[in-house]
Amino acid sequence: MADVKWEPDEKLHATLKFLGNTEEKLLPEIVSYIEGVGRESTCLSLKYAGVGCFPNRRAPRVIWTGMGDLKGNLNSLQQEIESALFSLGFEREGRKFHAHVTLGRVKSDQKIQSLLRMMESITFESQPVEIREVALIKSELKPSGSVYTTLKTIPLCK
Repeated sequence: MADVKWEPDEKLHATLKFLGNTEEKLLPEIVSYIEGVGRESTCLSLKYAGVGCFPNRRAPRVIWTGMGDLKGNLNSLQQEIESALFSLGFEREGRKFHAHVTLGRVKSDQKIQSLLRMMESITFESQPVEIREVALIKSELKPSGSVYTTLKTIPLCK
């Protein structure tokens, strides 16, 4: 068995913007900006498809499943959130947005090649899924792993 720490179901999510350490006093403004973006957005229609790894197959650290954007509005939503929060002083992400859900984190190279070979044969594709909200989530790193707390849920659909 490959040395991968698999994420429990309740922690599966897609990150549209990572804010890092953020002062609590900024939260009302962050929520307000994201609510503004949400009011102008429509629901997302996605399919989860395939599996892969970051940063590459030679040195995999993250195992993920991709997200296919059926309406073509996920990247726009991500860019709108990026722009809105830039005006609050958050740096823009330097890397291109790659819509995915992290399934697990590679802990060592132990048996990772067998996992990568197995991943080559996976042709997974979900039924369409409608995403009707985004969440502002606080992540706290504890010795047992990260703990997520939802601070605010923001509707997307008009």
